[in-house]
Amino acid sequence: MNGDPRVTVREAADHAAVVTVAGALDLHTADAFHARAAAAMATHRHLVLDLTHLTFCDSSGLSTLLRLLRHARTADAGLALAAVPAQMRRLLAITGADTVFALYDSPAAALAAHHRTARP
Repeated sequence: MNGDPRVTVREAADHAAVVTVAGALDLHTADAFHARAAAAMATHRHLVLDLTHLTFCDSSGLSTLLRLLRHARTADAGLALAAVPAQMRRLLAITGADTVFALYDSPAAALAAHHRTARP
């Protein structure tokens, strides 16, 4: 695959945003996705990455997600993964990354958890 992933950013309450990625997150699309997500992180204290429409993720995509998590922690921001497809959950489990990400069944569940813990 080549080209940019389909990425949308939706504003949410409490300085949060939902970033939806559709298609593949791989060697060819990871940099474009990272740029869009990092730009959203610059203006929001918490990001929920909605992976409902993610069709594939390779090691480049996983590395990008880990870079975003490191960036969020450095910026004292939050990052959660929501609606993680089965293939992606397997990749997270095999690599142990499932222990470092906050994982939620849906973007709504991730936002609800954020709203309960949001700082003014």
